[in-house]
Amino acid sequence: MGINLFGMAQLYVSQDMLADKKRELELEDYTVCELGGILVLPEYRGNGIATALQKIEIELALELEFDYVISMAHPDNIGSQKTLEKVELNFIKETRLSNGFLRKLYMKKIK
Repeated sequence: MGINLFGMAQLYVSQDMLADKKRELELEDYTVCELGGILVLPEYRGNGIATALQKIEIELALELEFDYVISMAHPDNIGSQKTLEKVELNFIKETRLSNGFLRKLYMKKIK
């Protein structure tokens, strides 16, 4: 029996790595994790896989007792924005982070 990989998701938990985003969202006093890069092979897109993976990540964030889940999306990436909204993250603002890239920031209080 083989294993087929058709998607993956990353959950960023390092508070140091998330420091600029925490500052941007005024969450310095809270524990925050980020729904990071999510990839689904093109032939499997549109089947709810990204949404399911992000729901699993949020469940893990709850188990790990984070206060907030955050994420970001490129302004032109409508698919990512819709997925974030499906998992009930709220759009906060569009901004340029310290790396200079324009991003839409999302967050959800989970604790």
